[in-house]
Amino acid sequence: MKPGIYIILATVLLMASCSGSRKYFKAAERLEKQGLVNDAAEYYLESLQRKPTNVEARIKLRDVGQKHVSNMASEFFRNYNTQQLEESMSSYERLKEFCSKSSALDVSLDYPKAYEEDYQQTIEKYCLQNYTRANDLVLQKKYGEALGFISKVEKYNKSYKNIGQLKIIATCEPLYQTAVNNLEAKNYAGALINLQNIQSKSENYKDTRDLLELASGQQNKTFILFEPNSAGGNGDRDIEQFLFTNFSQAAIQSGGSAKIINNTPFQNVHSNATDFNQSSNVDLIQAVRKATGADYFYVFDVTGRNEYSPALSKTSMRGYQETTTRKNDTLVITEYNPIAYNLVRGQRSFSYDFKYRIINAYTNQIIDQRTNTVRSMDAIEFQEFITPLRGSINSLFPYNPQQTAPLARYNPQGWRNLFSARNNLKDMELLKSEAYKTNISQFISTLSIMK
Repeated sequence: MKPGIYIILATVLLMASCSGSRKYFKAAERLEKQGLVNDAAEYYLESLQRKPTNVEARIKLRDVGQKHVSNMASEFFRNYNTQQLEESMSSYERLKEFCSKSSALDVSLDYPKAYEEDYQQTIEKYCLQNYTRANDLVLQKKYGEALGFISKVEKYNKSYKNIGQLKIIATCEPLYQTAVNNLEAKNYAGALINLQNIQSKSENYKDTRDLLELASGQQNKTFILFEPNSAGGNGDRDIEQFLFTNFSQAAIQSGGSAKIINNTPFQNVHSNATDFNQSSNVDLIQAVRKATGADYFYVFDVTGRNEYSPALSKTSMRGYQETTTRKNDTLVITEYNPIAYNLVRGQRSFSYDFKYRIINAYTNQIIDQRTNTVRSMDAIEFQEFITPLRGSINSLFPYNPQQTAPLARYNPQGWRNLFSARNNLKDMELLKSEAYKTNISQFISTLSIMK
């Protein structure tokens, strides 16, 4: 193409970029005069797309567009016969796209229909060629290169032969080999990432599932929960036994980052358990660690048990009841007579001091320790009549409305509700259960420390 034509084409493109149907039509005419039939056809198409009622553009598109299609058909035929597969497919796809857009505007263009069969044969050859290359590269363990050829096949036929399985191998095998190497180097975190990536592509690739379980298991830290020492007549032994049993069950069921070792005799050796409260006892700690493989030790004890359940307190109070007396047809007398009642208050609580330590079995250091009071309590407040009430509860007032200034009066409904309020405290066993539940939840939350 001559330099002058480049200048004309650039000018035409600039004009067309900021114009409507008419400007595209004028640009197409100039391109056509310069002999740029293919470019002119594209601009006539654009002109008609912008204004489907443009008769001139429709006539030109039918004439120049047909020449453009013939050129593309010739290009396809030439590339097809010279076995230039990608070029021939590209030519045919551009031809089909142009014809499709023209047809949508009611402009029919013709090309040899036999080319459709040639195009399908080209695709078949193209897929076979790229599949063979991809398969060879996979056998050579050049997985990255293989994926490029696999994508070319999938563009035209995603179900071609076993291309799907070939893609899984090319994608997963390098991840699998890296994961195996990481496992051998005890880099479990790295292995876990690669194995999870494999599973996102294929759930059943080789023994990925087993390796994933292994890597996940190695990520979890293990610990031994030691039962507190009962020597010395600890009065809180029943609480400690209950917590020890339920801590063990909670640790197993939590599925968290810390996994309990509950099949070792050390956790129940009461005569030695208290020794683990001294993190400086290096020999004992290291002996147990080597015997069990535990990463951490969890020790605890309970003191300061307190069951508080005093008698209910009663305070004599006075209210007023509204009564009305009809004297005659026009006179009704309202009075507020005092009534006696009791304000009753009660409370009950259960508490104990819970102390725990988490010891790193490798460094003998206490990584976490805390003492907190675990408490569950209940309180009630209600009012009771000294003598049975006669009349409606809504006739009662906590003040004498006749003697109380309007601004000092308040809605008595809350006060009246206290006559029907709950009057039974939770029993001590229920309070114990609530305290234990709180303590078990606190224990589960500490498992995240052992990572």
